[in-house]
Amino acid sequence: MHPPHKRHIRRSLIESSCCPAPARSPTLIQICHHTQLPQKTVKQTLVVLIQQHLVVHFSHIEGGNNVCYYECNWTQAYELLHAGRIIRTVEEIFGTDGALIASNMLQLGHARVSDFLAAYGISTKKAKKARETEGPTIEADAPISSVETLKEVMMNMLRDRYLVEVKQHHVQSKTDVENVLRADLIQKLRKNFTSELKLMKEVNVQLRAKLKEMEIGDTAVNNGLKRKAAPPGGRAKKRKKVSIYDDEEEEVEWEIDENLVLRINHDKFLVVFRNAELVSLAEQRVGKVSAQVYGEFLKRIEPKIFRCRNNVGEDEDTIDDEAPQKNIKLSCLELSRNFNPDIDLEGSIALPPKEVKSKPRKRSYSDSDDDGRRRNGSSKPNGKHHHDSDEEDEESDEVDEWAENNDEDMDPEAVKRKNRMKLIKQHLMLLAEDSFRFLQSEGNRGMGEWSVNYKELGKTMRSIELERVVEERFESVGTRLLRIIKDKGKLDEKQIANIALLKQNQIRAVLSGMQECGHLELQEVPRSIPPQVNRTYFLWYFDEQRANALLLSDVYKAMSRNMQRTMVEKQKRKHLIEKSERSDVKANYEEYMTKNEKRELEIWRTREERLLVQLMRLDRIVMILRDF
Repeated sequence: MHPPHKRHIRRSLIESSCCPAPARSPTLIQICHHTQLPQKTVKQTLVVLIQQHLVVHFSHIEGGNNVCYYECNWTQAYELLHAGRIIRTVEEIFGTDGALIASNMLQLGHARVSDFLAAYGISTKKAKKARETEGPTIEADAPISSVETLKEVMMNMLRDRYLVEVKQHHVQSKTDVENVLRADLIQKLRKNFTSELKLMKEVNVQLRAKLKEMEIGDTAVNNGLKRKAAPPGGRAKKRKKVSIYDDEEEEVEWEIDENLVLRINHDKFLVVFRNAELVSLAEQRVGKVSAQVYGEFLKRIEPKIFRCRNNVGEDEDTIDDEAPQKNIKLSCLELSRNFNPDIDLEGSIALPPKEVKSKPRKRSYSDSDDDGRRRNGSSKPNGKHHHDSDEEDEESDEVDEWAENNDEDMDPEAVKRKNRMKLIKQHLMLLAEDSFRFLQSEGNRGMGEWSVNYKELGKTMRSIELERVVEERFESVGTRLLRIIKDKGKLDEKQIANIALLKQNQIRAVLSGMQECGHLELQEVPRSIPPQVNRTYFLWYFDEQRANALLLSDVYKAMSRNMQRTMVEKQKRKHLIEKSERSDVKANYEEYMTKNEKRELEIWRTREERLLVQLMRLDRIVMILRDF
């Protein structure tokens, strides 16, 4: 299979998908006609592109014949930019073995577990079969030496949802899947409704629920796993009894099902990237140690979060307002149990000094006489109440004294854990009290329960990123005007100038420039009919959704130009790069490469590095605006 064929077919699919008025996605015959390639070559290329999830397809009966339509999956093509981040993240969690698995999965698109095991050459029978047939080819600098190690790492990645099972809707167009589900629901629910409006309302509610369930998938812990077979003649393992009332149960061991077809779960990695971005933001706002505590908190609730938007329990576009919103809570006690011991919390927060209470002095005989004389007076409280208050003071002093001396009777390790828990709670309170609201309090169970409002934090990150772009384009004046309009709403030019303490001629050019870039909008409100320019209010306002969409479009254009520039620079030095990549040149680099060639190659590598760094920065902005 030649790469130019892939690029040619992919380009034709994109052009057919982005044409002004496409009637339908192209069929196989239309692709062959457009690319001028033989049908066999197009079929082979489409198989590879479908396996890599760069092309989706949908087939149905049309005129008595089964017709298949193909469509370019541009979102999956964009996810290839995250390959480096994904491999680095997997290596930090699962080590080098997990990084090799993720790298090969990204290269293959999806693969069956049995074929993946055979391609590593661990099992001799499967390895011979894999060499005879056209199975997946694995590239690894340090291949995994044990099949059990490979299966265990894949099982852990599947449990943590970094790998997911490939379903039928993963290789089909979302629009076609939605249309089929809608038609089935209408046919199923029509007999229960007489009103067409109520029918469509119920269909839309159930359709959203079904699509969400399909996209998230099965969330069971042992999904995709099977019970491990006991060794022949071996005894089954028993679960250890905790108390005398526990029944002795057989311990179940699980292993990955080799018939599964797996792929990389990009939604889960977006959750990890969002957590890293939030930790970085918390470090800028609160401090390094508090950011580390925040990172541990996000890591503990991460297994319960399956995607960034429209997660389980989050209904962004729900119609039923009475449905309870489920927040993922975590208490300070639960966080402290598995807290990273390498994080040093000592001295990270300056606590106020403790108030030293003076012990009450002993009462003398003269004091009792004075109290007796007071009891006879009418203007002072009677003796009974005074005596009761003295007893209460003594009891409270005893309680305080016990609380202060409580740590002395405890084990030193328990005292250390208690103090550490108090410091963790102080950091969580500091994060919750920040204006960005990194955490929100949910109760007092376990020294306080906390949750994360990802929806509001996503809005905050998008707002920060937009203000950074505005400041780069229009300096601090633009950021100042943007914040005023966001805070006050619709304002005319005179009102904005008065609030910003600037002259109108100073802000007029800035407002016009921000409107051209899409950061601000202008509304005309006529005061007379017919409308006249001198009798019209011109109100400036901020449309967050439109501003983010236009900024995202500008970032896409910048990324496209960046990649085009990289390809042009590479094409200029094509022969030099090919020469440097030859095996004989690598073996004797100093002998075969001249001084000028080395200098030119160094210039190319420096430019490529700068362009790739800029591409990753743009990709970060896209994730914040689109995914988070």
